[in-house]
Amino acid sequence: MKKLRHEPLRLWGRRLTLALLLILVPAAGAQQIPGTYLTTANVNVRKGPSTTYQVITTIPQGVKVHVVAREGQWLRIESKHGKQPGYISERYARPLQTERAYQPATANASVSGAYRTRIETELREGPGLNYKVVARLPADIKINVVRAEGDWLRVESKRGNRPGYVDKRSVERWSAR
Repeated sequence: MKKLRHEPLRLWGRRLTLALLLILVPAAGAQQIPGTYLTTANVNVRKGPSTTYQVITTIPQGVKVHVVAREGQWLRIESKHGKQPGYISERYARPLQTERAYQPATANASVSGAYRTRIETELREGPGLNYKVVARLPADIKINVVRAEGDWLRVESKRGNRPGYVDKRSVERWSAR
């Protein structure tokens, strides 16, 4: 009789253990998802993984972010420019591999090349208005664009000047006059 009384408890205990493993093992594996992501909308960067935390900055749509971990529905990001780390909602970012599946491999290659500034333009540290201005570029000068990030173009100097980003609306393709 004793064996019959304890057997249902053991079976129940095994089922509970199996259920917990099925729930916890995928969650533990999902906690570490490092890689490059692309923002799918303007997204607030917060000090912690919740909307109750203070907003540090806002990242525009179409910007690459470096994700180092996941906490629930939040992605922990770290800046490659030494800025404060923070959290963004995973709803507003997707892995870059997924983005590439939707874009032709030459999408950024077609953007790169010589451009000219149409108006006086601000060169910024990153792709957005929330980044610091590093230089003011006069109108009608030639610049070297290497890639696009949303509405921003990455500019790199062939002479060793500081790289940065310009709003794509302030430039046009270079054409010999």
